Amino acid sequence: MPRLAHREVMLALAREAEARLGGALLPSEVPAEVTCFGDGAALGSVDVRRGAPGSSIDFMLEAWFHRILPTGTAIDITSLIIFLNGTTDAPHFLMELIQGGPASLVVLLDLFPRRDLPLHPDYIDKYYGATGVDDHRRSITRVPEVRPYVSPSLLVRSLWSPTAVVVDVQCGEKNGAVLEEIVVGQVATSAMAVLGVWLEHCVASVVEMETAERESLVARDKMISTTSVKPNLSANLPKMFENDVSDRVVAEINKAFLGL
Repeated sequence: MPRLAHREVMLALAREAEARLGGALLPSEVPAEVTCFGDGAALGSVDVRRGAPGSSIDFMLEAWFHRILPTGTAIDITSLIIFLNGTTDAPHFLMELIQGGPASLVVLLDLFPRRDLPLHPDYIDKYYGATGVDDHRRSITRVPEVRPYVSPSLLVRSLWSPTAVVVDVQCGEKNGAVLEEIVVGQVATSAMAVLGVWLEHCVASVVEMETAERESLVARDKMISTTSVKPNLSANLPKMFENDVSDRVVAEINKAFLGL
């Protein structure tokens, strides 16, 4: 199994979340052939823990996929997604790291908003202004190798919060060591800090809502997750793995997002 700095960052964040959330997470029920799988040139892992009854957690999904391409380079995708349920309107936590070359990395890191922000300025103040989370976005953007990343999906672009880290780290050819330094340094530090904000300010943020409002919030979550977040996570699997492998992995991802 190759050592990948961004996978180690994701695993460190996942262990921190598990330690802080404790009994709010149920044990994983994902079969062994999904928590660790491969077919020669490709390796991967998906694990899901659902929230315990009475908690604000819907599910936590951690995933990484690695495939060596015919050119000898590799593509790597690493994700940590923690969704909350209808007991709160607080943002979800989302991190995805996509490495398409030895010296380049796309970083997506956000407290993923669950309200239409222009209609809820108090929501912006509560979760993004008062928490200081934008400081961590600014820290990453000061790194000289960091450039803005523009998603090809107009829908995806519309979903990020104003404090989201959506960047492309470009270190030039044969500068993989520089990229690793940035990942284990600024990216790891900022990601852990954003997770800390989420754990402190979002997980326990129970919000009183009328039944219709709560149902609308949950429906919005489902719509966004099934039209953007889930497809974004699953889209590359058929290209990276054999059909039987990708089918069973996608099935587990679907269970998480659809609550099956």
